[in-house]
Amino acid sequence: MVKRIIIDTDPGIDDAFAIISAFKHPEVEILGLTSVAGNKGIDLTTRNAAGLSTYLGANIPVYRGAVTDFLSVKEGITEPKEEEGGVHGATGLGSVELPVDDSVYRDQDAVDFILESVRKYPGEVDIIAIGPVTNLALCVDKDLETMKKVRSIHSMGGGVHRGNATPVAEFNYWFDPTAVDLLYTQLGTHVPTHMIGLDVTHQAIVDMNDLSFIKLIGGDLGELLYDMMQDYIAAYWKNNQYMGGVIHDLMTVIGYLYPEIYTETYHAHLRCVTDSELAYGQCIVDLQNKYGQEKNAFIPMKADVDLYKERFIELLFGEETAELYRKAVLHK
Repeated sequence: MVKRIIIDTDPGIDDAFAIISAFKHPEVEILGLTSVAGNKGIDLTTRNAAGLSTYLGANIPVYRGAVTDFLSVKEGITEPKEEEGGVHGATGLGSVELPVDDSVYRDQDAVDFILESVRKYPGEVDIIAIGPVTNLALCVDKDLETMKKVRSIHSMGGGVHRGNATPVAEFNYWFDPTAVDLLYTQLGTHVPTHMIGLDVTHQAIVDMNDLSFIKLIGGDLGELLYDMMQDYIAAYWKNNQYMGGVIHDLMTVIGYLYPEIYTETYHAHLRCVTDSELAYGQCIVDLQNKYGQEKNAFIPMKADVDLYKERFIELLFGEETAELYRKAVLHK
């Protein structure tokens, strides 16, 4: 069965890994890439999405999305919200700048494209949101009934016990917590909405052995991915003393394609803090349902990291390469 997906994205090194992986799956049809401000400003995230579409040679259409956060858009602010996104390097893809075929750009707005796609394929569209969820919140605000016909949403963001933009808030959700809260409270009870947060993504460091293997065995694609990672690796060493990096968005895609990588998942009630300076963007999650509130989020908290990496290597480079990876890197 074909999986029809829309990838809502702010590329971003980890976005690039995720988009390439989704494209490589034989049963996935990417209906479009919708850009959003986040890791970089909207101009650069849209260009990077177009560059990835061009690199893949698939003519995946690219739709420009929200230039800033939900409340600002609703207030009529059209000035792009720029972010440094330092961990993603100068271009947003490390130091890599991909050529762009302008034919992949579409004039239609991302929000209208998402709603039109769901109307065309009711109950068949999965949305993988690997940036701030501003576009999705705008869709819910514009046409909730149509968005109830989305099959599932998989959002990289948030955290139950940790943050990275602040001690308690993850970057994507900190960037636009109003959009997060609206998405889960208005849509999460109708559509399976998955929060792939820092608690699970940080279990899976793609380390220097993994990256060296990808470079040595992966041909041109392996070289590209390795080159993209250099700024990311430096940032993770500086901030976390990791020998490698956490490719958050990649886990979101691999977990969507192969949900068996998650070994412990909760169906819980989630809210996102919008009205506190200290806790801005923090996820308030009742994993154990102690307070009996309506469940609106599926939240994986543990992953089989080896299986996650094996699925990624096999998807991008084939079964024989995955077997070699098991022997050479995982020593299985």
